[in-house]
Amino acid sequence: MRASKIAVALCFCGLGSVSVQAETNLSSQLFINASNIQQKDQTSNREGWEFDLKRFYLDFSHQFNDKWSAVVTTDVQWRRQQDPTDVWFRHAYVQRKLPNGQLLQLGVAPLPWIDYIARKVGYRYVDPSLTPMNQFAGPTDLGVHYTNKSDGVSYAVSVVTGGGFKKPRVGDSVDVEAYAALHVAPGLDIAVGGYRGARTQDKDDAPKMNTAERFNASINYQIKKMRLGVEYVHNNNWAQVASPVEDAKSGWGSWASYRYAPKHSVFVRYDTTKPSRRLNPSYEKDYVQIGWDWKVSPYLTLAVVGKRIEESSVSFDRESNELGLWSMWNF
Repeated sequence: MRASKIAVALCFCGLGSVSVQAETNLSSQLFINASNIQQKDQTSNREGWEFDLKRFYLDFSHQFNDKWSAVVTTDVQWRRQQDPTDVWFRHAYVQRKLPNGQLLQLGVAPLPWIDYIARKVGYRYVDPSLTPMNQFAGPTDLGVHYTNKSDGVSYAVSVVTGGGFKKPRVGDSVDVEAYAALHVAPGLDIAVGGYRGARTQDKDDAPKMNTAERFNASINYQIKKMRLGVEYVHNNNWAQVASPVEDAKSGWGSWASYRYAPKHSVFVRYDTTKPSRRLNPSYEKDYVQIGWDWKVSPYLTLAVVGKRIEESSVSFDRESNELGLWSMWNF
């Protein structure tokens, strides 16, 4: 924790010497969809046509000078048949640009792996990537975050509380997440990442009986018109830190997209996961996504998307199909 205190001190010292030439920006981003869901072998009030406000981001950024800045992003969602969420602070950090592509962030900031892979998969306004979509990890957390990007190798390390951004809290220890990407050739990356900690599940009198661990790997290729990639994830005891019962989960994700015209692209994605390898090893979940998107203007992107989720185990077989219109609004 001493390193965290030193980083805090450095940040406040830097802010005390900022330039008078400051700049402030306010922007927002909305993910809205209207879709029809049809389900088999299950009863749900989510069927039929409904609107979803999947995300409403309000972003405030302030540039103190060419090295120091601050970012605050609020996050709200309103899903079908649910009340709107509380206002979350998805981002709330100060950052310092360091020489040679280095960056130091202090506060609730993006975690290394999801921030990296989301940029490779794309189409976040339709669905998040494999790891966050299946609760293998969270996108941001409170802590100290360091990033170093270069032409040959990029890497990042975060020392965090493990409590996530929705209900930030501090446990009895810190967690660590890291990733590294080898830039093999223009557009081609081989990347690995990992996480280890207690995720604040050992807070107060809760016993620490297991350690939450995650391993990620990806090979991906991205150029101006094309994205291709595959991702693997394996978790141990992600929600069983204070439990005598151990469990694990794993999954594969693959994606491809092609921008055949300046404003039009087609995309497809397939994920398969084992959500409970030890407690329910027969449980499998498959996700398929196919779509076409149109960048109407700098402020609006539309996509026609079809999705299918199939879940099976020894005790059930379920299927969910969804078709509709997804949109991303930028202001």
